[in-house]
Amino acid sequence: MPFCSPYFYSLLSAGSNMHPPHLPPKTSNIEIHRLWQRLKILLVTVIFGLVAGMSGASMMLGWIWPRLAEGDMWVTSYISPGLSRAQLESRIREEVSSRIVSVHRGLSNLSGASYLNKKIGDGIMLSSDGWLAMYQPNYDNNSKNLYVVTDDGRVLQPEKALLDKYSGILYIKIKDSQFKVSGFIDENSVLDDVFIFHNSYWYHGSVLYPSLNYQIPHLDSAPLLSYSLNGSFSVGEVAINSQGRVVGFVTEKNLLLPSFYLTRILPKILSQQTLSYPTLGVDGWFGDEQTIISEKTKVDGFIVSSVWSPSSVLRRGDVLLEVNGRIVTPDNLWYTINNNPAVNVKVLRGNKTLELEVKVVQTK
Repeated sequence: MPFCSPYFYSLLSAGSNMHPPHLPPKTSNIEIHRLWQRLKILLVTVIFGLVAGMSGASMMLGWIWPRLAEGDMWVTSYISPGLSRAQLESRIREEVSSRIVSVHRGLSNLSGASYLNKKIGDGIMLSSDGWLAMYQPNYDNNSKNLYVVTDDGRVLQPEKALLDKYSGILYIKIKDSQFKVSGFIDENSVLDDVFIFHNSYWYHGSVLYPSLNYQIPHLDSAPLLSYSLNGSFSVGEVAINSQGRVVGFVTEKNLLLPSFYLTRILPKILSQQTLSYPTLGVDGWFGDEQTIISEKTKVDGFIVSSVWSPSSVLRRGDVLLEVNGRIVTPDNLWYTINNNPAVNVKVLRGNKTLELEVKVVQTK
């Protein structure tokens, strides 16, 4: 047997207990070790993917179904719109308030001191040269008895006033003054949340449903549509939307008269200082207001109850079906006859359908 020194045996015994650090333990399988490393990486990836997926799903729920966040459900990306809808930005409050004036009827004296009588309503500025509008259907044709108080404290008197008897809006012209001009909603705007100006403060309200509340019969192109409001507001108060655009005026029975009836006739008021409506020279009503029937069938159109224009070829009892090829509705009728000297009208007269050319006239 070959001779080995004690030192050599000590090295052999030590070497038998040493294990290279880059290799797996002797008791493990190399394939299982590599599989476990891949599983750990996959597990981390799945966890991060799950978190990202839940965040994305929450954002989608909050965007597509925002009302879900108002219950007990947990939607991290959604903030309930209730507070934002009920509030008006301070910048908008200040800017619109500076464009609203209060209008009073009459001046009184007390031992040499003068004071204005009770306010009859609020007005909104229409032009920088002094035109304003307010809801005042009971105007007494005495503009000299009106006093206008601006946001900065000036007391002014009008030089002219025009009453729109169909809408109840009074247009007032103040002389030699410069004003900030109000903005208005478009005619096709959706009315939802509104803010009502009451005693120098803005109160939140909402539109409930449309209402056809005007007297039958009426002028063919007269304003027809109002909107019912929740809450209780005073007649003549100004309503705006969250962007600060004028929505309309509060009228009787807590209704909102839309401002697009104001802007329809505004161009002639500003340019010619006159108020007029285009019309076919007839009164009556639309089928949506009171159902029209012919041969036991409902008919859509405008039925003529009276003809007051001497030049009109229409007769009492005619039903206007189309104007210039467009079905007769309140909006279509207005825009079709506006700025046209004459139009082609399809008329149901008795049991016959006729096509007539009808002259467009102007009325105050």
